[in-house]
Amino acid sequence: MTDKKIKDLIYRSLEKELTPEEQQNLDRCLATHPGAARLYKEWDQISDQVNREKENLVNIDLKQAILSRIDMKKYAQQEAKPEIRITTALWHRPQVRYGFYFLMGVFAGFLLFSFLKVDITGSKVQTQDMKGTLYDSRSFDDMKVADNILYESPLARAVFAVRYSTKIVEARIDLSSLYPIKTTVEFDFNNFEVLNVQNVSVNDQTTAMAASNFLQINNVGDNKFIVQLYNKNSLQHNIDFKIYQNDLPLYQNSVTVNKE
Repeated sequence: MTDKKIKDLIYRSLEKELTPEEQQNLDRCLATHPGAARLYKEWDQISDQVNREKENLVNIDLKQAILSRIDMKKYAQQEAKPEIRITTALWHRPQVRYGFYFLMGVFAGFLLFSFLKVDITGSKVQTQDMKGTLYDSRSFDDMKVADNILYESPLARAVFAVRYSTKIVEARIDLSSLYPIKTTVEFDFNNFEVLNVQNVSVNDQTTAMAASNFLQINNVGDNKFIVQLYNKNSLQHNIDFKIYQNDLPLYQNSVTVNKE
């Protein structure tokens, strides 16, 4: 049995898609191939970790938490004070509501990034310091093709090859420019999240940073990256690719994933 066939059987087993006969074939293979058994164990642990961390995420009702700490009887016994009339309730002011939603989003994002142990933070880092193991459950060649984008001009050349599975979106990015350019990968945080960035071939003049809804590469020279996003709900959505030079847009395109 080839390595590709073994990887496919392991992935489908974790997804509960194997027939009884295929499961028996996989069990026999795992019993006789220590390497395959070790790979199965690692992927099983990753799958369990993702499921546990998703279950551990809770919605925090800040208003209810504050009210539960207030001794209402104590305030009820105090002497009533003159009522102060306010024309517009504080909560109904847009800046207050949006500020609250922003703070809650930052807090929830911090929890999610902590649970998933993402390697890239919101600050710039030298790309040669970025390390990580490819967080994937099947090979790139076995994933579904979203699109292959090519951009060429006298200023820059870029290739974006994007594929996806039910859990992972993988973008292989080749950049080449004589002068500094900025490339961004933008997406909806409700649908995708950065899991891993691998520097396949990167010089020391290139830096990268990631946030909750985008990845930015500041490129000089010839560089290659592999970017992996967590496919949260497997629904159809777009991922945008943009190229800038001196903050002026050179190119913009998008690909659609989860098309089927």
